[in-house]
Amino acid sequence: MSKSCRFSCATLLLLAITSVVAQDLTHPTRMALPDSDFKRPSPTDFELALDNGLTAFVAEARQAPLVTLTAFIRVGLVDDDLQGSAEALLDAMRSSGPADMTPDTFRASLKRMTADFTVEMHDEWTEVSLNVPAEDLGAAMQLFAAVLRRPAIAAGNIERAAQSAEPDPDDLGGEDGPALYEGSLNAAIEQFNDVLYARHPYGVRPELTDFEQLSVDDVVQFHAAYFVPGNLVLAMAGDFDAEAMHAMIAEQFEDWRAGVVPDVEEMPPVRIRGSRQHSFPAEKLQSWLVFGHDLPQVPGNDAAALEVMNYILAGGHLWTRMTIETRYKYGYTNDASGFLEEKWFGPGSYSFRSYSRPEVIKAIYANMMAEIIRIRNEEVTDEELFVAKGALTEGSFQVRYLDGYQIARSFALERLRYGHHERSATYVQRIRGVTAKDVLAAAVKYLRPDDMQVILIGAAEDLLD
Repeated sequence: MSKSCRFSCATLLLLAITSVVAQDLTHPTRMALPDSDFKRPSPTDFELALDNGLTAFVAEARQAPLVTLTAFIRVGLVDDDLQGSAEALLDAMRSSGPADMTPDTFRASLKRMTADFTVEMHDEWTEVSLNVPAEDLGAAMQLFAAVLRRPAIAAGNIERAAQSAEPDPDDLGGEDGPALYEGSLNAAIEQFNDVLYARHPYGVRPELTDFEQLSVDDVVQFHAAYFVPGNLVLAMAGDFDAEAMHAMIAEQFEDWRAGVVPDVEEMPPVRIRGSRQHSFPAEKLQSWLVFGHDLPQVPGNDAAALEVMNYILAGGHLWTRMTIETRYKYGYTNDASGFLEEKWFGPGSYSFRSYSRPEVIKAIYANMMAEIIRIRNEEVTDEELFVAKGALTEGSFQVRYLDGYQIARSFALERLRYGHHERSATYVQRIRGVTAKDVLAAAVKYLRPDDMQVILIGAAEDLLD
């Protein structure tokens, strides 16, 4: 070894040792960290209310010369009085554009502005979003308002929506193509939802016969009933002057006639009880596992304890109980996570997901279930509480208000769902007030091991015996 090499290696070793010695390895619970001084922005600083009942949240965000125009509408796939209307309207808004423009002209306008235009319809709400360069804001606002207020609805939209009533079967038999990894996980999640919401309004989807009975006038009436100013909230963010945006919103929307805001229909509970395994054999190198049960509507104080509990148990980060047990202790899988998915007006779901080699999938399921049983039987530690409450209040909550885009979106969705902003105003206080006894009570109340519906895609295995 040359002198220069010995010198270089010795230098690198010394630097490495110095770096390790210099690290502060004090545990966070003993660092005496000050409380965060973050304060959630006030929604009134961003709110614009028109006389016709339309509300908008407007936030400047000048980090890039872009603007995002978003509308949230309280209507979705389950608010469909006449099956197929929502799907046909979704197709019209996505592909046809406004009534005073041909579809080709609509697409050409989007292309000219290099726009990103999306329409997503969920079970209970719809999101329409248009992202454009700031220089095209004027034309984009006119187009955006026209699509919301006067979408072009034609027979072709019904025909295209009908084609989706018979989706192609998922390819679960081979080892190549999009079904290899995420396709199979997504298929497992879809199968879980199909099982959970079988014979429930959240699970009903139109069939070909529904579209055959649907008329253009039916879809027009569906749009007129739900796309009214009081049933819609706008979120406008980007590189613009807020006062100028207020004026543009008024110009495009204040003459929109106020309509009757549809009543919210509360959904019935899910009545599936008792565990059952639903297997979908596939000759693959991996297996995919999703299991869980329905989640009833959760009141605010319970929601805080439930969120803390899930963060500790399986909250999607690298130091959950399920991850420690399945990944670090045994090396079975890279992921074992839990997902709280609340619905707005009915039962949501609480599911757990993992994947790995078929020969260890039973052990993964057993380990995950053991952690569910443990958190229902004993209080979490002070350290776990400290980490979870800090991560939620000083991490994920603050990200909701990170910049103008997040601020406008968060306030708009909260207003549409609840009609007020009390949930976000009290979030930090509610999370910080959660105790170990609260977490235990939430686990006992909202985790039901005996009602788990188990979805397995992959090699055959009896997980419930």
